[in-house]
Amino acid sequence: MTNTVNQPKTLTIDIGGTGIKTLVLDADGVAITPRQRELTPQPGAPAAVLALIEKMVKDLPVHDRVAVGFPGVVVDGICKTAPNLGTDLWRGVPLEKELAALLGRPVRVINDADLQGYGVVEGSGVELVLTLGTGLGTALFVDGRLVPNLELGHHPFRKGQTYEQSVSDAELEQIGKSRWSRRVLLALEQLGPIFNYQLVHVGGGNAQKFKEVWPENVRLFQNATALRGGVRLWELESLEPALVR
Repeated sequence: MTNTVNQPKTLTIDIGGTGIKTLVLDADGVAITPRQRELTPQPGAPAAVLALIEKMVKDLPVHDRVAVGFPGVVVDGICKTAPNLGTDLWRGVPLEKELAALLGRPVRVINDADLQGYGVVEGSGVELVLTLGTGLGTALFVDGRLVPNLELGHHPFRKGQTYEQSVSDAELEQIGKSRWSRRVLLALEQLGPIFNYQLVHVGGGNAQKFKEVWPENVRLFQNATALRGGVRLWELESLEPALVR
């Protein structure tokens, strides 16, 4: 038996290039389970990722709905790109419908940085969200309203590299924390006059490896906090869930 309509529980799933995370939250966005993390299959083909998700949610508490962050462009629940999953097999996958059928719950799927942004933005003015992990996730909000699928990480940045290539996990391992940190600062300096944002919310597994001083308008966030965006996503009545067939 599921919960009442007024107090739904939300399973939030964050699919990343390195790890897949799950968390069940109550109607107020408070976690009722510990955050669970498993390594993403390499390469992250659709069948392998779906099988792992099915395994991860098997023993979780009863929940009423599912919110999913996916590392690529998602339009109407359909994957268009997945640059950090190591395969082109995601193009055209109706992930929203496939997960709804697999999990037996209504599902909403959006870009992973967009989902996390919903969990951390304050809702006033222009806010930029950056996730520093396998690649670079980005999201843009104006007065709390999302500009979907920004994918700024794949835009040109410096010396023939994109933002993602310059500050990715692979680049961090190659050049070290100090040089990498300076590049992150340089990226923020370049993005400032483009978006004129009031706040930048920075998260992801590599944010803790930053060795410089963050600008005053940077707010750091933890992944578990950002996963509250799954509840917020379900509060957006304009979106239609994929119905279980």
